[in-house]
Amino acid sequence: MDIVDNVQTRFVQEPSLHLKCPVCQQLYTEPVINIKCGHTFCHSCAFNATHCPLDGAHCDTSQLVVNRLVVGQIEDLQVYCRHGGTPSEAENGQNGIDCCEEILSYGKREEHEKSCPYALVPCPNSELCGDIRRKDLEEHLLNCVRTPCEHHSKGCTFCGSRSAVEDHVKSCDFRDVSMHDAQLLQRLLGQEAAVKQLRTDNGRLTSQVAELQKVNKEMTSHVDKQNSVIQGLQLQLDELTARVNQFSSGVQIKRPISGSQLSLLEGVSSSSGVTGLKSTSVSSSRTTSPRRNMEKWEMPLHFKCIGTLRGHKDIVWCMTTRKGRLYSAGADGVVKIWSLEQLATGCISNIQAHKNVIHCISSWGNSLITAGADMMISFWDLDTNEYKSSIQAAHEKIICSMVVHEDLLITSSFSVIKVWDLKTLTLKSTLTGLSHWVRALAVNKSKGKLYSGSHNAVHVWEMKDNFDRLATIDHECGSVYSLAVTQTYIITGHSEAFDKNILLFNAETHEVVTSLYGHFGTITSLVTSPSGRFFFSASQDSTIQLWSLENLLPIQRLSRHQGSVNTLTIHGDFLLSGSEDHDVKVFRYFPKIQ
Repeated sequence: MDIVDNVQTRFVQEPSLHLKCPVCQQLYTEPVINIKCGHTFCHSCAFNATHCPLDGAHCDTSQLVVNRLVVGQIEDLQVYCRHGGTPSEAENGQNGIDCCEEILSYGKREEHEKSCPYALVPCPNSELCGDIRRKDLEEHLLNCVRTPCEHHSKGCTFCGSRSAVEDHVKSCDFRDVSMHDAQLLQRLLGQEAAVKQLRTDNGRLTSQVAELQKVNKEMTSHVDKQNSVIQGLQLQLDELTARVNQFSSGVQIKRPISGSQLSLLEGVSSSSGVTGLKSTSVSSSRTTSPRRNMEKWEMPLHFKCIGTLRGHKDIVWCMTTRKGRLYSAGADGVVKIWSLEQLATGCISNIQAHKNVIHCISSWGNSLITAGADMMISFWDLDTNEYKSSIQAAHEKIICSMVVHEDLLITSSFSVIKVWDLKTLTLKSTLTGLSHWVRALAVNKSKGKLYSGSHNAVHVWEMKDNFDRLATIDHECGSVYSLAVTQTYIITGHSEAFDKNILLFNAETHEVVTSLYGHFGTITSLVTSPSGRFFFSASQDSTIQLWSLENLLPIQRLSRHQGSVNTLTIHGDFLLSGSEDHDVKVFRYFPKIQ
């Protein structure tokens, strides 16, 4: 059998072997005869063979001519139409219910098959209809439900039977549309389809982003836990190193620390002050405190960093201690809570206190107080960390500093100080007439005085009745960024005076006693020891300086932060510092080996 277009040619009688090529064993295709040897081959077989397969003679292609006799014999062979079969097969339905019964000569088969009514042809309306007999095509088209509207080239998408299309055309929206408008409409429809696809893609991507954010949150939580573990181990290592150093020097440790605990509470009862904008740790005089609160530091001495508290995502601006806990806050708007009994456990809780920067923090009774860039003062329960109340729009600008005295809360901002009644949360007094920002506040409880630092001035106020201004201490060292008070001195920290960025004034006469030089940048925080014999200064130069107030000399420089040190607090034999590098450092007092 011959193969035509992948369909076998069916012969009525099998062709004679004399009509088959001796090379390919198939019916001759374009038969040629070699006039030299007299043998016949397919044209392609003759050109591919080098020797005659019958007599072995060399095959000379120049000696080949068409064997017309064989061509005629092949064309006269009887075959069935490729779209049918034998008469018996058609009668019995072996080749389908409907098939061609024509018997053709081999030479005429192509002419017949091109117009054979039984040939399978595709539906012109849609390939979804499949192939249809040619003789049935017209009937199919009458009922084809995929017949397009005659205006489909303009963009109409209607399809249906021929009668349905004729009815649709009468009211088709595209019948009066020009081809130009139709093209624009098609573009619009294409764009709408593209927008729909983009929305689908966007929804899918949004879902993927949400899933990734969930995974990221879980990973962040895991990393925070691991950091807490690492932090605890680091604190243990630092403390053990300090103990080993003392043992190797023959000095006994005064406070035994058990196992994994780093405690700041052994024999300590103390609370820190607050810090303000870029600024100020406020320290009041402690000379009237019980003797058990006084530090027992003896010269010579030094402080050693024994650990780092990590967890803040941004700058640490302020800290305070209360009820055995350290509270730190800053630019991330979060108050982080650390156990002073076991700092090695890491952060024990968080308060999402403000949506903006927290610049100052303090406590009163059972309340934690926070304020900052959102001009709002908020109150939180110290036992549950739950929100209690707030003073909305407490100032018109950023709240820089804050200090608590008895039942009063004093806050400062641009050119103004406000005094609030903590029992009623009402405004008690407003102090005005100040120059520029009031970044620092301090209270001397024994003398009942409030001190405020602004540009080129320190003001002294009476802490009762109308808060009368008692005195103004003028100077030419620029803005006061930090302020601390003892029974003997008023200490101010500045930014503009390169060689006088710490000034000491006599607490009684308000005269300048001396200037101290130990930093290269703004003095952001000042805090005095409970006895008033020592004080610490912090600066934008990333360092902390320990000073003696007895001989007005520097004792030690601490350089453990990688950014501006913004806040300090003393707790017993420990100094804690918060920085622009997002960390809180823990320093501890040690007697210096001579």
